[in-house]
Amino acid sequence: MNRIGRIYSSIVFQNISIIIAAGILNILFGANGWKPDAVISSFIDPIYRYVLPLMLAYTGGKLFGGHSGGIVANVAMIGLIMASDMPMIIGAILFSPLIGWLSAWVGRRTQDYIPIGSELLIANLIDALLGIGLMLIGYFLIGPLMNEVLKHVNNGLVMLVGSAWLPFLSLIIEPAKVMFLNNLINHGIVAPFGIQQARELGKSIIFLVEANPGPGFGVLLAYLMTSSKEDKPSLRGTAGIQLFGGIHEVYFPYILMKPALFFAVIAGGFTGISFFQLFDVGLVSTASPGSILLILFLAPQKDILVIFAGIGLSAAVSCLVAHFILVRSKPKRSGAPMGSLNLPLNQKNERPSIMILDEQPALLTSIRHVTVSCDGGMASSAMGAAILRRKVKEAGLAHIQIEHRSIDDIPSNTDLIVIQNQLKKRLNQMRQSIPIIGLNSLSNIQEYDDIIFLITNRNQSK
Repeated sequence: MNRIGRIYSSIVFQNISIIIAAGILNILFGANGWKPDAVISSFIDPIYRYVLPLMLAYTGGKLFGGHSGGIVANVAMIGLIMASDMPMIIGAILFSPLIGWLSAWVGRRTQDYIPIGSELLIANLIDALLGIGLMLIGYFLIGPLMNEVLKHVNNGLVMLVGSAWLPFLSLIIEPAKVMFLNNLINHGIVAPFGIQQARELGKSIIFLVEANPGPGFGVLLAYLMTSSKEDKPSLRGTAGIQLFGGIHEVYFPYILMKPALFFAVIAGGFTGISFFQLFDVGLVSTASPGSILLILFLAPQKDILVIFAGIGLSAAVSCLVAHFILVRSKPKRSGAPMGSLNLPLNQKNERPSIMILDEQPALLTSIRHVTVSCDGGMASSAMGAAILRRKVKEAGLAHIQIEHRSIDDIPSNTDLIVIQNQLKKRLNQMRQSIPIIGLNSLSNIQEYDDIIFLITNRNQSK
């Protein structure tokens, strides 16, 4: 189920720019925007109704069927779109991977029967006929059913948003985020339903239930207040990355090292959702990454101050609870999110902050390709790859290729994988032949100095 969820969240994430584009048009020129314009705002509905579902369909189809699978999914999605009076965003996310898989399966089953010299013609004809067939099935069978289901889902969301149960979502969302399911929640669950509701109501509080940076920022503030002088600069940088950069993964290790802090983020999340609900605020589009700057930009003009206050209130509550927990905890903590382990480099001058998983030094060959990975291959790994590139350049290391990927999409030619330590067990089961480095935090610049030390050591010894 987790892999399926990551597939769906990846489909949405790859098209986030389209969702944000519609949100910007709504904020600037919509009925409640900064400068309402009837002509420009008329572009918004076609984006939701046609552009976004078709792009989602192509992305999902391509995941399992390549370019042909994306094309077939695109044609098939026309049937669902035309059969519904609601944007078929959820339908595109759900069905496009299946259509892509079906397209690839049909291609494999028919390739041995195609006459030599007519491969391209027959393959295109098969894709066209398959797309048309699925389009008609979608229009006459699946589309009307999906339309009714979506209407009931939308009505249920409206009831949930107006009920006293909405803040209790924090009991699930906040712990799940810390367990590195934040991308799955935001892009796989929150975004599709939020988009559906925002199109109907102009905004949706659903976009705020996961993206709110207040609870995590409050925990980091509590650490900052109780940490030693030496640890404060690192904590300030982490807090800035989390609040303004929107990369929430940087505070997860601080909670995982002291599980009682789950109560702090739950309390902060509950407070924030209750406050947002009380004043009936929301965003016009999903905020990805969950930066306070992007959140305030995507808020309707009249909601900006209330949302800012709600984020601040949730941070304050989280900070108070976390501070109480940290002060009472014994023995006295260090500000570092994890303990230190030795790096086996066959040298006495070992660097302490890196954790290497199960590898012996002899297995570490020359390193030319490094992949920085996280659960979704999105914000935190992109940040980590950017930091490592800068460090590689400063160290004068040539011909080192660095990229960021999700755990499920690491290329086979990788010489070294860098990942957050809490995800090491899952990755270690999947990539047993590739050396893996688990970092305490992908935002800790000092640990990247240790990676440079490792790369230099291995490349010089080969």
